[in-house]
Amino acid sequence: MSKHRRPSRLAQFGTMANNPVHLGIAAGIAGTLSVTGTVVANASPTTPTPERAEPASQQLRAERPADLGQAEQALALRDAVDTAAREREQALAKAKARAEARRKAAAEARAARRAQKRAAEKRAAEARDYQEASRSVERTSASAANVLQIAAEVASGAYYSYGGDGPNGFDCSGFTSYVFDKVGISLPHSSSAQRSVARSVSSPQPGDLVFVYNGGGGSIGHVAIYAGNGYWWEASNPSTGVGKHRAWSSNVSYGRVL
Repeated sequence: MSKHRRPSRLAQFGTMANNPVHLGIAAGIAGTLSVTGTVVANASPTTPTPERAEPASQQLRAERPADLGQAEQALALRDAVDTAAREREQALAKAKARAEARRKAAAEARAARRAQKRAAEKRAAEARDYQEASRSVERTSASAANVLQIAAEVASGAYYSYGGDGPNGFDCSGFTSYVFDKVGISLPHSSSAQRSVARSVSSPQPGDLVFVYNGGGGSIGHVAIYAGNGYWWEASNPSTGVGKHRAWSSNVSYGRVL
């Protein structure tokens, strides 16, 4: 048996060289390779090589400082706004407190001035009252002393006379009107009428009029001049006459005409 050997590449090439079809195919492949090589050779130096993309982690690390800076600036701005708002509120509260304190101080000052004015007016009124009272006491004392002296003089040697008005005979109201007329005070000849013109007083002083009520406190039936220490100057009745007598009734009231 004969062995078949595979022809060598050189032999195959020689065979292809003798075959026109094979030669055409080879020539086409060679031309294609030639054109492709030319394209590759021409494209290689002119086409830019694309940049290598950085990893996402590196991009984040590169961008994070700027982002953090903006966030910190936003927080700082917000803190500044909040601080300014608080300071403004505190300033308004302080201004309001100062205004309220000024208003309160002004009100207290006005109240103090009013109180001082009232106190000054009261002191002035009290001073006027005291002066008037002092002058009144002086006048009253002098007039009272004069009245009592005149009463003693008139009563000396006088007698009781119903409806008498002097100069020697008197009834009760005739005697008092005669005495007070000597000091310039005109009184009607009637005990009840004299009561109507006299000022009521609760604590009698010498020279005041004493009005005695009939019975249990009805109409006025008698008038006398208070002499002090429980005595009256009076024209009492025909039996006791005119003179200084001890007070004989407690059913009385007092009036002042001096």
